[in-house]
Amino acid sequence: MTARIICCLVALCSTGSTFAQQPPVTSSTPQLSASPAAATPKSLRDLVNQLDQAGLQQVIEQLRSNYVDPSALTNQEITQAAVEGLLSRLGPGATIQTRAEAERSFRNRPFRSDLIEKQFAYVRLGSFTQQHLPQLDDTLRDLVGRGASGLILDLRTMPPGNDFQLAADILSRFVPKGKILFDLVQQKVGRDRPYTSSVDPIFTGTIAVLVSSENAGTAEAIAGTLRSEVHALIFGQQTSGRAVEYERYLVGNGLVLTIAVSELVIPGLPPIFPKGLAPDIQVSFSKQQQDSVLALADENGVRDYIFDEERPHTNEAALVAGRNPDLDAYEIGYTSGAVKQRAPKDAVLQRAIDFLTTISVFRTK
Repeated sequence: MTARIICCLVALCSTGSTFAQQPPVTSSTPQLSASPAAATPKSLRDLVNQLDQAGLQQVIEQLRSNYVDPSALTNQEITQAAVEGLLSRLGPGATIQTRAEAERSFRNRPFRSDLIEKQFAYVRLGSFTQQHLPQLDDTLRDLVGRGASGLILDLRTMPPGNDFQLAADILSRFVPKGKILFDLVQQKVGRDRPYTSSVDPIFTGTIAVLVSSENAGTAEAIAGTLRSEVHALIFGQQTSGRAVEYERYLVGNGLVLTIAVSELVIPGLPPIFPKGLAPDIQVSFSKQQQDSVLALADENGVRDYIFDEERPHTNEAALVAGRNPDLDAYEIGYTSGAVKQRAPKDAVLQRAIDFLTTISVFRTK
């Protein structure tokens, strides 16, 4: 392991400090005068990145020679710090877990569909697999036959997998046959695997895609390609950035090292790995609220979590009578103990419906 990696990662593992500790000032150490126009302090990583190979080696030597606790700078400690810091820097590109964590299964989420406002198809993929493709085909044909002019494709309950063949098969239902959807590029060996739309599309109207911060590989490939190929609009939160193919290796005593070996590349889009896919319309929706409303919709369908309940409103007759129907309804409910709690609403889905509604209005003019 090079001195650059070791030094950078030792520094990275130090938390709570913005500045690297300066060596003692001696007669051979140049004095630095304070700058009257001092800028905001740089991060530790930025400071370490300024060091060349000689500077990095000098930091290591000074630490080894002068640090107050020599036991903190053994070869074992430095190697551990290097691995910890390197994994931290690589973000979603590499992780180390116990075997139980690496092999954990995710809750099965149902496939859901509906026709909203008699014109907007809603499809939530859930824990989708190759075996569900015929169901998706039948659902899309049914919704198109019922007059759906727009589609909301909800990816938020998809498990965070990296099944890119499944992504390509789903995309083939929306992208013209023969189009290159995306590539998996393995830069180390100079190899790429293109994925192409394999069938004629079933739905060709306007598409809104719903994503969350937990969406990974498969969902990121679907959302990004629909944006690139059919100009779909993406709603929700920035995705996880795990748009890569992973390999797993057993290391140590029962640990699993997961390493990104191939990167998803979508023509016409910036890289999704490692920062994630940014939505076109960012919707602030806390994870707790979103998880709650998605779980409720898994059980009951989506309709109860889109539109606000109708309430009594003040009208001309009420004004003449000096009454407030809204307040009266609340008082009756309160005194009888029957005040109805309003169902939570899916803010992301509401924004997508607003978008499709706007598009439909403009098309009728």
